[in-house]
Amino acid sequence: MYRPHHILNWQTIRCFVAYGVLTFTVPISTHALEDILVSTQEAEFDSTFLIGDAKKIDIDRFKYGNPILAGEYSVDIYVNGNWFGKRHLIFTSSNNKENAYTCFTAPKLLEFGVKQELLQHKNSDLNSPSCLSIEQWIDQASYEFDTSKLRLDISIPQVAIEKNAQGYVDPSVWDRGINAGFLSYNASVYTTIDKFQDHQQRTNAFTSINAGANLWGWQLRHNGQWQWQEQTENQAQSSSYEVINSYLQRAFPQYRGVLTLGDHFTDGEIFDSFGYRGIDFTSDDRMLPNSMIGYAPRIRGNAKSNAKVEIRQQGQLIYQTSVAAGNFEINDLYPTGFGGELEVSVIEANGEIQRFSVPYSSVVQMLRPGLSRYSLTAGQFRDQDLNSNPWIVQAKYQRGLNNYLTAYGGIQATERYSAVSLGSAFATPIGAVALDVTQSNMHFDHRPSASGQSYRISYSKLISSTDTNFTLAAYRYSTENFFKLREALISQELDEKSISAESIGKQRSEFQITLNQGLPLGWGNIYALGSLVDYWNRNETTRQYQLGYSNNWGQLSYSISAIKKQVENGISKQNHDDTEYMLSLSIPLSFKKHAINITSMSTKNNQTLGLNGTFNERLSYGATASGEFGQAPSLNINAQYRTDAISLGGAYSYSNTFEQIMLNARGNIVAHKKGFLFGPDQGQTMVLVYAPDARGAKVNNGVGLNINKAGYAVVPYVTPYRLNDISLDPQNMSANVELEESSQRIAPFAGAIAQVNFATKSGKAIYIQSTQTNGTALPFASDVYDSQGQNIGMVAQGSLVYLRSNVLSDRIQIKWGEAEDQQCHIQYDLSNLPKDQHILMMEAICQ
Repeated sequence: MYRPHHILNWQTIRCFVAYGVLTFTVPISTHALEDILVSTQEAEFDSTFLIGDAKKIDIDRFKYGNPILAGEYSVDIYVNGNWFGKRHLIFTSSNNKENAYTCFTAPKLLEFGVKQELLQHKNSDLNSPSCLSIEQWIDQASYEFDTSKLRLDISIPQVAIEKNAQGYVDPSVWDRGINAGFLSYNASVYTTIDKFQDHQQRTNAFTSINAGANLWGWQLRHNGQWQWQEQTENQAQSSSYEVINSYLQRAFPQYRGVLTLGDHFTDGEIFDSFGYRGIDFTSDDRMLPNSMIGYAPRIRGNAKSNAKVEIRQQGQLIYQTSVAAGNFEINDLYPTGFGGELEVSVIEANGEIQRFSVPYSSVVQMLRPGLSRYSLTAGQFRDQDLNSNPWIVQAKYQRGLNNYLTAYGGIQATERYSAVSLGSAFATPIGAVALDVTQSNMHFDHRPSASGQSYRISYSKLISSTDTNFTLAAYRYSTENFFKLREALISQELDEKSISAESIGKQRSEFQITLNQGLPLGWGNIYALGSLVDYWNRNETTRQYQLGYSNNWGQLSYSISAIKKQVENGISKQNHDDTEYMLSLSIPLSFKKHAINITSMSTKNNQTLGLNGTFNERLSYGATASGEFGQAPSLNINAQYRTDAISLGGAYSYSNTFEQIMLNARGNIVAHKKGFLFGPDQGQTMVLVYAPDARGAKVNNGVGLNINKAGYAVVPYVTPYRLNDISLDPQNMSANVELEESSQRIAPFAGAIAQVNFATKSGKAIYIQSTQTNGTALPFASDVYDSQGQNIGMVAQGSLVYLRSNVLSDRIQIKWGEAEDQQCHIQYDLSNLPKDQHILMMEAICQ
């Protein structure tokens, strides 16, 4: 189609058909400013290859490899294939015989990861506003601009780029979000009728909330749990609200840390986690690339009926939810630290309570060379079991010294207690090992001071060849006079009252293990989770364990497990230890768009048969029948329905001893300057999607998530500090609206409510079959302008004029050149056509 005087191997022509219009886009690339500006290196397009009147089209705009006009453009920047965000770039050109080009400042190139010393060699003042072509800054650098996608690909030699870890996202593109607020909630109410005690009725309700406001980069957060109960026997009612935490927070990426003010929890990487009221500045590993981040906990269990699950850490309720009968897994705990045993209570519909503990500690503290973690906390100690709130200071630091050795240490201090910990973690051929010692010193009012030591050894190993993963194996031994912080504060409070502290059960030794073992050749997977604790002043040993095996046979999934737990009768308050062995079978069935899963679960005393399924991505349901051997079975049914604004659910349980009805609702409300948004999922780090007039467009980042009539939708969960693709599907959108872009990328701060805006074009799609006054066809690819001079379309094949406009009566200009005989006008009036007609067609002469 064209013959270049100079071979331009970077120049390509793309064409595509949209709404019946054939369009051309020509990416441009610049390797040297001289190649762009020298007019002798132009490409000649041979118009004889064009057919009919298309020969008359002015193709000079394609002549120099850049068909775009000079001006400001919002483009996606890619550096060596990695997205760096959206930027507004200005393309300039001194005359029509030159290609428009853009320039770069030193601060912009630093954002793209260019080495600072290289730029200083070109210009010692890196804060200078000097804007130069990219090859003037960096030898052999270039860029290519794709006008069809508004994408600018910058190529920079690897020697000029800072080396970063795999998955690295430059902090300069992290988005703190907009000023907005939110309220996430999970509410349930259930009524239980006890058939053995004159049909006494108990009604319970609970609501978990997570509320927040983001203002100018600061994040205000509140987490709480409300509980209410009523009994018909004595008409007694009780209500309580428990605050988990309330705090103000801001991230500082230059220090890879987060400042927290208020009520929160420390992490448990060296000392046990505890609640505090004060100030904390802690490094945040989420700011690291994926390749440098490690452990997250999860909790497994099983429920005999529709049940409520409560999770506590050091007596503090940190999580509660409702689960259906059968196996359950919880992997979305709100982060309250990474150490300290988790106490899990499964409250059944008949009042029976299963209790078990989950060892919860960090993995071995190995860090990469040069990487560090730190934490500094000052404030009052928060604990429900204490009458006082003593002041405490805590500092911790870890540092990767080389490929094999990490050193760490910390200090805790109150008025009458102090602890110092020192340790190191090192890599060995058989795994990572950590050794540390903690020295504590404590003073009492009525008995001698106490000093002691605690020694700990931890082990972690992933054996790839055998697919063995020791997430954690740890042993701790403490001398008789060693006190942990919480033990010390409780003992001091009891000592002040002249009460013996022997009853608190001071720990002597503890062993923890978490093992996952994949078996070869489809033989399945084995997991083990357990702990053993004994005490100095109590003739007691606490054992907790879970063992399990799972595998598949065709579509059949099966598992065998054992769990040791404490079972408490909610009425008699009697409890006993119990070891339960369980066999579970599951097989999926599909019927067109319906998916059903049948499960069977059997223990030594109980048998359960159930099914669960989904319908249209909005409705999920389940039913189980279970019972003790020799007794009448119980029935449990449940259903959950997701609307665009809320998730609603219900459950019903029935047996010859009890009856229970439960209703629940969960969702998210986001408040921003344009109004309120309602969603069916609880949110943390969110993205507000704005696409004006695009009602009905599907947001591909969530189930049943669509743009509302105001043009908004909220994506309730995205990954902080990572690039998230936000995309729209226009399938259910009005035919009168056109998306100018369908996908964007964003990397929000943790807890941010970010916003992405999608450009849309509204108006009727208008097709005009036209010819010139002499009967000849309009030149192909001619531009179409409205009466205001805005480009609103073009001429397609066969002299068909295409435009999109809300103006149903106008005088448009068809232009294929600057000469007077290279342009004409069409007067159209479609105002009398039906308003519900989306595509409008007519015939007219271009005069």
